[in-house]
Amino acid sequence: MRSRWGAEGRAALALACAMAVCAPPARGADHAPVPVVLAGFVGMPADSASRRDFLAAFQDEFDANELKCERRVGEQWSATGERRNLFRLVDVAAPEDAWALELSIGVPPVVRVTPPKQRASDPTPRARMSDLRVSRGLTIVVAAHPPVQEGDRGEPPPPLKVAVYFPDARRVVVPSPKLPGGAYAYPWADAGRVVARAALEALHRADDSLADDERADLSPAVRTEDTP
Repeated sequence: MRSRWGAEGRAALALACAMAVCAPPARGADHAPVPVVLAGFVGMPADSASRRDFLAAFQDEFDANELKCERRVGEQWSATGERRNLFRLVDVAAPEDAWALELSIGVPPVVRVTPPKQRASDPTPRARMSDLRVSRGLTIVVAAHPPVQEGDRGEPPPPLKVAVYFPDARRVVVPSPKLPGGAYAYPWADAGRVVARAALEALHRADDSLADDERADLSPAVRTEDTP
């Protein structure tokens, strides 16, 4: 008797394994990330250290599995947590397979600060302050173009335009008659994250993956239209 039931059990196990192999994949696994190619980027910081910080944060945000979002309730926008990020930035892809992204950013003008003269009693050279900015603002324009399909002559989605500022940016030069607003150490890593999220917002919106009352959470930046 034990031998007969053992054989039946083995047959049932084999059938279950075959059904598992033939079964369709789970819902979360049947949608591979959509490739995105960066077709143009205007406004990249010229300073090499600033550019490195910006691009590293930009890429990290695109590599994330989730996108931080907000939802509008009445006149207020509130954080709603994260939703699945459908897009991934790649170096090369066929035009018919990938979205094309064009980005343009505007940052405040550079402030040229003359460091104080080195004194003979100073034990070490003073650190050089580079790439300071007159304010904390940032403007972003994103155009997201869908994959090119044969015979497709449709109009591309309108570009997304966003203006933000960084309330926590540190002012390192106090205001003076020559520089009424002082100067700020511009938060390039935060800017990279914010620009990436704005780009992802444009992509998800153009793909109809965002509702009209949803948008990307751009914190720690604040959208200017949200300022009281």
